[in-house]
Amino acid sequence: MQLKEYQQRALSEIRNYLGQLAAWRKKAEDNPDLEVDFPAKAWEKAGITRRYTSRKNGIGQPLPTFCLKIPTGGGKTLLAVKTVDLVNMTYLKQKTGLVLWIVPTTQIYRQTIQSLKDRDHPYRQHLDLASGGHTLILEKTDRFSPQDVQENLTVLMLMLPSANRKTKETLKVFKDSGGFQEFFPPEDDIKAQEASLKRFPNLDTYEKELGYWGRQIKTSLGNTLRMLSPLIILDEGHKAYSEGAQDTLRGFNPCLIAELSATPTQSNILVDISGRELHHEEMIKLDLHVVNKASPDWKDTLLAAMSKRNVLEDKAKDYEANTGTNIRPICLIQVERTGRDQQGGRWIHSEQVREHLIKTMGIPADEIVVKTSEKDELKEVDDIGGLLARDCKIRYIITKHALQEGWDCSFAYV
Repeated sequence: MQLKEYQQRALSEIRNYLGQLAAWRKKAEDNPDLEVDFPAKAWEKAGITRRYTSRKNGIGQPLPTFCLKIPTGGGKTLLAVKTVDLVNMTYLKQKTGLVLWIVPTTQIYRQTIQSLKDRDHPYRQHLDLASGGHTLILEKTDRFSPQDVQENLTVLMLMLPSANRKTKETLKVFKDSGGFQEFFPPEDDIKAQEASLKRFPNLDTYEKELGYWGRQIKTSLGNTLRMLSPLIILDEGHKAYSEGAQDTLRGFNPCLIAELSATPTQSNILVDISGRELHHEEMIKLDLHVVNKASPDWKDTLLAAMSKRNVLEDKAKDYEANTGTNIRPICLIQVERTGRDQQGGRWIHSEQVREHLIKTMGIPADEIVVKTSEKDELKEVDDIGGLLARDCKIRYIITKHALQEGWDCSFAYV
């Protein structure tokens, strides 16, 4: 895959900072009494003029954090996998280890893990090159061993709600679930348990220090991550600015956090890519036509959208006849309400729109899907080949907020 100029510049700036980071970490290790804030010092010596806010991980160690500010459509996932390689090669000096890849929504999660698991996809191929062909892609329900992490570049995908300590879903991550015992000392080895707790004092435990066996470490996924000090890739980093999310992320005792965001406001911006750079590389889809309907009736707007989509499909059929390339224009419809108990009233509801499309506008029911937090009909489409499959019938997608960010579909024209 040929990198764009701005992507090459971004990787050069990341490499420069990581080189300084490795050098200043060594100086800090050689002079522990000085308590050098090596991530901040490296930031300064790398010549980065933007501000740097120092942070520490869950065990009080300086925590390097930086953000790649990339406009939507700029190829942030490609830069993320390249960043994993640079961190391992330049800073950690290893090819294996644990990467905790955290995303905010199910749609981004599904698209990312599908790409990373596909050995023919460029993202996975970049990881395989970085690891020498030893890449392991995992989800939170998968079990893994110390040997897996030692011998592979192990990427564990997590949803942001699962990483937020205050949510019920996250409690499963920190629950003593079994399957990770190999990472921890035996329960009856009190000295080894104490040594682990001295090294990682933020591990979750049973009992109090005065108990007969002392504090017993929970063999949970959360504790396992804390002991492995992972590299964290944080997608849509601006969604993790809450105090709870930040505490949880730092509580994983990461060695480094690399954020990806188009709109960071509280991050250490290492790379700042402009929309103009994307436009120069023809990464922004043009032309863009915005039509503001004079009618206050949403049904008139929907009718105009259907008419436009039909015109585009006629053009797509002519294009396919000449080139053999199949395009099925899709119309994305944003509604105001989606919940079961929110129908009626003045707000436009997803089921109300679906019914209007079918009964009034004559759209076949199998050409429409609804994607909300409660109803994910897109998953069924993904399971049988996806929206881009030639035999897929979907032409209308109804949603509220679920597809606002990080959703990629080249057929979405209206």
